[in-house]
Amino acid sequence: MRDLLDDDLSELYAVRPADDVRLARLRAQLFTETPKRRAPRWVGIAAAAVAVVMITGLVVVLRPVRHEQDAPATMPTAPATSLGEAATLLELAENPPAKYRHIRYMVWQALSIGMPDSEEWAAAQVEYQIDVWLPTAKGGLISTSSKPTGGFRPIAGSKSWLNSVASPAYGPVLWGTFCATTPCKEISLALPLTDIPKRKLENASSRLLSPYTTNEEKAATYRELAASPEIHWDNGKVSTDGGRTSFTIDPATGQVTGSVELKPEGSLLPDGTTYLEVTVTYEWTDQRLS
Repeated sequence: MRDLLDDDLSELYAVRPADDVRLARLRAQLFTETPKRRAPRWVGIAAAAVAVVMITGLVVVLRPVRHEQDAPATMPTAPATSLGEAATLLELAENPPAKYRHIRYMVWQALSIGMPDSEEWAAAQVEYQIDVWLPTAKGGLISTSSKPTGGFRPIAGSKSWLNSVASPAYGPVLWGTFCATTPCKEISLALPLTDIPKRKLENASSRLLSPYTTNEEKAATYRELAASPEIHWDNGKVSTDGGRTSFTIDPATGQVTGSVELKPEGSLLPDGTTYLEVTVTYEWTDQRLS
């Protein structure tokens, strides 16, 4: 092979005698040295990939630690044991990124017919379902529906007259504000609560049940009520001395989940009768039922 190379070079280039020694050295180096071994290209690519994986893994490991450090120190970790703690739960609650907040009220209302001293008298409780679909976006159309469910509980009176206790087409009024679009402001928030202790919860009923009362506004009402020593908290049940209205608050969320209102003064219903019994549930959803 060396001889063939010499013949080819001599044909291409005229070699001067002075160059014989230098060419001889180059030929010897070409055929005697072992070529340096190059690392395959895939080795560099694999090393780069390993570095990326290591860096990514480091970020994944460190990310939860950073979140734990950034978490608010005031975040409650136990159920509320007072109205004040329930208010804090509401203030720290986050609203999910949903299109609607759906609030459902299941209501039992006491109705009567005739006069209690006559044979033509009867009283019963009828059930209603009230649904409110509250858009989270501004300018969204608010949907409210109220209808009897057919639920029926006899209270007292002539059995022959119980069937005459009819259910009105629309249920009781639980709050006084009407809005067609969002945002909506609960009007009772502009009025101060009564100074009569036993009527404070009754007076705050519209604020606490209204779907338009924000968490912050409801929390402020909790603290206002808590300032009155006549109002008591018992594992989520809020009542007042001598009052006829009480509320149930979920200690885990701070939300109002129910209320009970005894018969009003002057009512023809028997003493001790529950006039209104309300159960409230909440959900966040992207779908609104028609």
